[in-house]
Amino acid sequence: EKMSKVVAAFLLVLPLTLSLSTCSVNDYDKKDCGFYGIDQGGCESKGCCWVPAGTNSQTPWCFYAGADPIATGYTLTSMTETVTGYEGTLNIRSSTPSTTYGADIAKLSLKVVFESESTVRVKITDASKSRWEIPETLLSRTHASVKIPTSQLNFRVEYTETPFSFQVIRNADNLALFSLDSASFVFTNQYIQVKTSIDKSAKTYGLGESTRLTQALSAGTTVTLWAADMASLVMNTNLYGSFPYYVQLVNGLAHGVMMLNSNGMDVSVGAADITFAMIGGVVDLYVFAGSSPSEVVQQYTEVVGRPAMMPYWSLGFHNCKYGYTSIYQVEAVVANYSAANIPLDTQWVDIDYMQAYRDFTFDSVNFPLNEVVSFVEGLHKNGQHFVPIIDPGIMVYAGYDAYEKGLQQDVFVKDVSGGNYLGQVWPGPTHFPDFFHPKAQAYWTEQIQDFHDMVSFDGIWIDMNEIANFCNTDGTGQVCANTASSGCPAAGASQTECCLSCKTVDGSNSLDFPPYAIKNVYNKLSTKTMAMSGSHYGDIKVYDAHNLYGLSEQKATNKALVDTIGKRPFILSRSSFISTGVHSAKWTGDNGATWNDLKSSIISVVDFNMFGVPMIGADICGFIFDTTEELCSRWIEVGAFYPFVRNHNTLGAAPQELYLWDSVAEASRNALNMRYTLLPYLYTLFYNANTAGDMVARALWMNFPEDASTVGIDSQFMWGNALLFSPVVTQGATSVNAYFPAGQRWYSLQLNSSAVAGVTVAPAVDTTSKGVFKNLYTPLTATNIHLRGGSVVPLQQAAMTTTLARKTPFSLLAALCPYGKAFGSLFLDDGEQVELSSFLSVSYLVQADSSSGSFTATVNKNTYSTSASLSNIIIAGIENAPSSASVNGRALSSSQILFDAAASAVTFAELGLTVSDTIVLTWK
Repeated sequence: EKMSKVVAAFLLVLPLTLSLSTCSVNDYDKKDCGFYGIDQGGCESKGCCWVPAGTNSQTPWCFYAGADPIATGYTLTSMTETVTGYEGTLNIRSSTPSTTYGADIAKLSLKVVFESESTVRVKITDASKSRWEIPETLLSRTHASVKIPTSQLNFRVEYTETPFSFQVIRNADNLALFSLDSASFVFTNQYIQVKTSIDKSAKTYGLGESTRLTQALSAGTTVTLWAADMASLVMNTNLYGSFPYYVQLVNGLAHGVMMLNSNGMDVSVGAADITFAMIGGVVDLYVFAGSSPSEVVQQYTEVVGRPAMMPYWSLGFHNCKYGYTSIYQVEAVVANYSAANIPLDTQWVDIDYMQAYRDFTFDSVNFPLNEVVSFVEGLHKNGQHFVPIIDPGIMVYAGYDAYEKGLQQDVFVKDVSGGNYLGQVWPGPTHFPDFFHPKAQAYWTEQIQDFHDMVSFDGIWIDMNEIANFCNTDGTGQVCANTASSGCPAAGASQTECCLSCKTVDGSNSLDFPPYAIKNVYNKLSTKTMAMSGSHYGDIKVYDAHNLYGLSEQKATNKALVDTIGKRPFILSRSSFISTGVHSAKWTGDNGATWNDLKSSIISVVDFNMFGVPMIGADICGFIFDTTEELCSRWIEVGAFYPFVRNHNTLGAAPQELYLWDSVAEASRNALNMRYTLLPYLYTLFYNANTAGDMVARALWMNFPEDASTVGIDSQFMWGNALLFSPVVTQGATSVNAYFPAGQRWYSLQLNSSAVAGVTVAPAVDTTSKGVFKNLYTPLTATNIHLRGGSVVPLQQAAMTTTLARKTPFSLLAALCPYGKAFGSLFLDDGEQVELSSFLSVSYLVQADSSSGSFTATVNKNTYSTSASLSNIIIAGIENAPSSASVNGRALSSSQILFDAAASAVTFAELGLTVSDTIVLTWK
């Protein structure tokens, strides 16, 4: 029976019967039917096909093609209307349900919620008892409270009762954004399978975290979502974070899908379908109708939370190394950056500073507290900042405050026996704080407050929070003990060599040994992490919450920093999950000093912006292996324009501070000075991310989805919709074949210390009629930056720190589009307030023709007291020299009107304005 215009029946999909002919299919049509280690007999006993595909192949050996032999299917009954959508009941169709991965749950509840005009939520869970779901106390999201009229929806939902299936269809183009395959739908206690058909022309992006050389996911790819301590230099495998969310592009329009489930899963991308295979939880599906890539991300972050504002200082350049031998060496590094005239805002320290690798301590010999305090005070006097690392593992060590108080307050994760779970990380045997525990926040805040009382750090770097564990290397250890009589680790032994004794106490435990094995890089779920049979407070199983540990630590650390410092917090995390951007920045982890790692870093940066984590960057010049002069030069030319910019490498690798080679130092000054000049624009982009969910760094297709040539361009990227970066990422290359999307005018942007605004701008590429590839000569120390016509970008002068740069005069740079217009904005505040209550927001509009024009600045809000001067306004794309001009009715002298015919630009100089002024500038 039809419910409404929004819900209508469609054709029944009949299940197919497996035959020998179905085994003769293309690799990308093979749907995984097995698990890690399955043999031919086990495969065929399930009614599946067995065709060996080679060691480590992405193509499954055990597969089905067509109907899923383990799927039974459901019938929808009792569908009723609710305030915000519909709800119903799903009953199993077969009297003999499948037991391949456990018994099918016989009765499911269905809820369809119209969350907004462009977002629909479909939730399916056990109708008889509660199941694990991500708690809203950890990941809060918006919820619809009123019915949205059908006429206002940008989508419709259609369904079939028997066997149950549904489609979410975008009204504008009738594209099925999600289409549940009834023949593949499975819901058991520890295995849930959901498959949707997709348009065969679709380009699929997202489903992180993994390192790849192409952003679009190719057919035949299986993405495993399971947080693992695996170096990010390893391509195409699961890494530190989990984002069960993708964006698809079809015929220039975009939509998104999020499966809000924290359990481990494999997501298989086929030529015509995508399959989620989850080992627990519920189906909590969100579909975002778009229809531009930016709108999809806005709709996604509207649900899971907007990205946090970052402290202004964190947008500067950061330096670190694992392996600094003393605070005196760190002091010398900071002095060397200054001597080389390379900007440096923040110096970091890795675990080298700790006493025996214990959190919240300082090595009394190499990092004596009084010297560290003096060093940090010197940084602060110079307008610089300091960030230390903290790992979650708390050493089991009598008299150690973090350990003793953790025991007293009983805030550590438990093992299957009920004792505190014992793992091993850098200090040796460790327990792990349980951030689900109601006392954990106070415990963590106290530790950070006491640490800050020792040294006034400015932010916190949280690492190893997947959880990483040097023990449980085979994934079978449920309970571990320290039985080493000669110390753990023993004298002379490696810190990463397991010295605990771990054992299996219950080999039948289905959490440690589930019926379906996802394709975790380490095979078993518990390998090199905590045992899945462990428990958080409230009997939350590690099995369910593993992927959330990093997020839980981020949230606790964020609050602890706010309570401790009273300023906007800065946290950098390795592990991540959906909504990480609400609390923390992120870096891509342990990459390598290779050209492929440089290339892949761009993909990771734009992926995480799509994930709602815009403060993202990779270790510049590479973390593992020795870098080279050429690679480091090229990398800083890319990394200077990551949202988060930090040089960092590992213990034992050759030092790679940017001043060590002349060419790298020159490339660094060029790139970083341009970054610092552009900081007002970058900071404004972060405000737009925080308030509207906009992306900061973007792939070209994100801004130009209708231009098919942008798809597959993975080595160029943009800031917002105005600035295009086209770096060299190939060894030995001295040019870039850069693509300039259609329908625009593009202007080159270069540093020029003699120019009034510190930059020069000139017309470069006209793509009004079609997109253009252009070869750009790029010597070793050069960058390629182009400004999109139609943009207004605020600038300040380059300086050695953000503190100094914020004190320099502003300039406004406008580049006209083919229609003689340009738009832009500025956000400005003190750069450190927690709540955005005092700020300046200004909008800019330029309109010009061949004989006259105007530039207007409209103050939208001004609750921030600032006297920051605005000295220059530059208009690019002006063919004729103005003969006169006035600002706010005051005529400008000829010396204030500087026309550059070669650059087709005019600069109105020495204006004597402030950035908070309402401005009307006219010329003719």
